[in-house]
Amino acid sequence: MRISTAQMAELSLNSMNRQQAKLSRTQLKISTGQALLSPSDNPYASSRALRLEESIGSFEQYQVNAGYARDRLVTEEGVLEGVGNLLQRVRELTLNATSDSQTAESRKFIAAEVRQLYDQMLSLANSTDANNEYLFAGYQGKTKPFVPNAATGRVEYKGDNGQRFLKVGPSTNVAVSDSGESVFYNIRNGNGTFVTEDDANNTGTGIIDPGSVLGNYVPEDYTIKFIPPTSPPNQPDDPVEYYVLDRNGDIVVPSAYAGSTEAVFTADVAANLTSGIPYEENSLIQGLDSNGAQVSISGEPAAGDVFYVKRSRYQEVFQTIKNLYTVLEEPINDDSDRARFHNAMNRVLVDVDQALGTVLDARARVGARLNITDKQFEINESFNLQMKQTLSSVKDLDFAQAVTDLNLQLAGLQAAQNAYTKVQGLSLFNYL
Repeated sequence: MRISTAQMAELSLNSMNRQQAKLSRTQLKISTGQALLSPSDNPYASSRALRLEESIGSFEQYQVNAGYARDRLVTEEGVLEGVGNLLQRVRELTLNATSDSQTAESRKFIAAEVRQLYDQMLSLANSTDANNEYLFAGYQGKTKPFVPNAATGRVEYKGDNGQRFLKVGPSTNVAVSDSGESVFYNIRNGNGTFVTEDDANNTGTGIIDPGSVLGNYVPEDYTIKFIPPTSPPNQPDDPVEYYVLDRNGDIVVPSAYAGSTEAVFTADVAANLTSGIPYEENSLIQGLDSNGAQVSISGEPAAGDVFYVKRSRYQEVFQTIKNLYTVLEEPINDDSDRARFHNAMNRVLVDVDQALGTVLDARARVGARLNITDKQFEINESFNLQMKQTLSSVKDLDFAQAVTDLNLQLAGLQAAQNAYTKVQGLSLFNYL
């Protein structure tokens, strides 16, 4: 086979070009520090590197979310701490104002401070985060959640029950908000199960305690009514008597009339056929303890006085504080007024305790979310570092090997150039 001079020159030139291309690519890898300049360099490694980069991007977004979640939760925790401290002050003022040593003037001074605390509570409930979004508005972050209604005297909630979540890990979602309804509105009054009240028209000095739950409470509304003593010999110092009704107006005690209507019982009392339960100060009211409610009355109730034991209902914290300064501003003219005052203060005190418990529970939940967020942040950081190390092993250049390849390719290029020079010098005229 004949090989022409032109063909030999073309082969030498192609060899030089190939060596030059390899050398250029190696130089580019060294300058960028990347082993993979294009997928064709290593299809499997390129695919793996792409998946790793996507995962790293996801975890970096998780870290951004975790940072935002932590900032918002820290802000909410701080606000709830302020709310708790404010309620503690309200409780202290309630205890101080309950003392009979307080004068009408001193109670007004306490009421003035309570009014200021009311305004502070409203301000805390309308707190915003760093993005100027309301913390306790649910999904309605741009809507002011708590707005006083001058017509009704109540504070209306304009937010919703929504709770925002952020994804801070592949399988971890963290709530970054609490609705204002759950923190400031959904608070059970009384002892959380039932609430005790006196009738506004009572004339005696009876004071009913907040009561406590014993065993399983039977949800019911009870009425305790006092009547004159009916047991012979009916001396002036005989204690008044009482009977208990359920919400349907049927007798609970005396047990002999249980299930009977009030009309039947009172008719028999009027006919001296039966009597009520003799009142004993600070003794448990009969008929309620068997249904899970322990309630007692102190002082001296008058015949015709009425007390109530009702199932707890939701009462917002603003109403609780308002009830306090309203009671403190009312005059006390006689013993009956004083009894009403103490009954109202007892209710306020247990309502404040319920509000405090609700806020502490909310704060505990926020603290738990903060712990989850911090731990997930550390997990994300560790996992991200591992993925970056793996990506580096796949994508980054081995400089020692690259320099060795560069030298070999440079030698190969020089050899190809020398060969081309010699081929160009070949001619039969050189041998003539």
